[in-house]
Order: sequence, then structure tokens, then C-alpha cells
Amino acid sequence: MNSYYLQGFKRSLVTYTRIPLKVDWSDHIKHTPAVCFLPWVGLIVALLSSWPLWFAWSAPLQALFMLLTAVLITGGFHEDGLMDACDGLVGGWDKEQRLTIMKDSRLGSYAALSIWFSLAIKWLVLSELLAALDDSVFGLLYALIGWCAVHSIARFVPLVLMNTLDYVSAGQSKASSMITKLASQELGLAALPCVLVGVLAFGMFDLIGAILLLAVLVFLLRLYLLKKIEGFNGDTLGASEQVAEVLMLLCWLGSYT
Repeated sequence: MNSYYLQGFKRSLVTYTRIPLKVDWSDHIKHTPAVCFLPWVGLIVALLSSWPLWFAWSAPLQALFMLLTAVLITGGFHEDGLMDACDGLVGGWDKEQRLTIMKDSRLGSYAALSIWFSLAIKWLVLSELLAALDDSVFGLLYALIGWCAVHSIARFVPLVLMNTLDYVSAGQSKASSMITKLASQELGLAALPCVLVGVLAFGMFDLIGAILLLAVLVFLLRLYLLKKIEGFNGDTLGASEQVAEVLMLLCWLGSYT
């Protein structure tokens, strides 16, 4: 049973980060769906990218290197999805054209605008948060827990979209092998780190408020994706994670202030 979960976690870590790890990809090896460990991978990304908190730097510099490290660890996996999705969803005239544009590796104006605003908002909000925290061990731990909550909870949003929409793609897609509908037990496994660090970072009352805001976000994303491409693909999942990160940072700022 432990190997069953471990294999799924290792596959998830290798898929969603650049962490070098030896994995046996043989089809006969039983494992939990790798995607259900996405919020757990978010914890790893947050912990590894929090190293600037240990240095007596200015808050903007800490925030900059935290964001940069997170992008380097994931290889810009979700950021790439955001850019492709914005180019396709906004620039395309119909479903087929939108999906085709998302497959194009060239960078369009909507992609450039989306990544600029996304990173700028995250940097500004995180800078303001870090500047407001106490310069103490308690402040450092709170920053670490909050950063973990942002990365973990944001990665649960793509799982909800995956479970409630149909997968669509223009031709062969590398993401298709990781797409699967999760059972309730697997969703519970994915939600576990979100609840644990979420309660520590926000408190129960503010966490419920953040979850309600995320529910509204998921509802709006579902309506938009159904209208634009009648489902989801890998790029739109990455885009949803990035939008959720921004929302969670704003929720964290609101909770603290």
C-alpha cells in the first residue's frame, strides 16, 4: 500500500517539477493517479522556494527570489499554461482555432500581458505581506506556512476543473496521459495538505471565506471554458492554477491585515 502511494507521488513530483528523481514508468506498476498529489507537490515547491526568508533582505527582494525559485523548480510549467491559454482563449475565433493557437509555441501579445500582470501582482502582494510581518521567528514561520498554503490550495483548483469538465485537445497532447477523473478518496488525499496548512495560515473562519472565493472562481472558470472550448486542456489547467495563486495571495493579505 505504501508503495502504491509512493509511486504516484514520485511520478507527480517528476512531472510537475524539475527535481531529478528516478522513476520506473512501467505500465504494470500500480500507483495512485499522479495528479492527485499536485497539492503535495505545491508544498514541496513552497518549502524549497522559501529560502530567501532566512536572509535579512528587503521584502521586495525576498519576494522576487521566492517567485523566481518557484518558477525554476517547476520549469514554468503552470506559467506556460497561462500564456498559451490566454493566447488561445482570447485570440481565437472558434473552438478549433483556440485549441490550435494553444499548441503554437510562439508567444502572442495576450500571453505577454498575462504573464506580466500575473507575476507583477504576485510580487507586489507578496512584498507587501512580507514587509508587514514581524521580524521574528514567529513571523518567519507564518510566512513559510502562508506560502505553503498558497501553493498547495491553488493546485487543487485544476483538479476540480478536471473532475467536472470534459478533456478537449487539438491532436496529440502530452498532458493527456496525466488527465484522469479522481475518486472521492483521491480527492480527499489531494485536499488534505490544503486543509492542514490552510487552517494554520488563515484560521478556520478566513479559510472558509477563501474557499468560498475559490468556489466562485471555479464556477466562473467553468462557464468561461465551456463557452470557449467546451471543456478543458492542459494549458487551461495551468492557467487556472496561476489565477488561483493570485487569489490565494490576496486572501492571505486580507486575512493578515
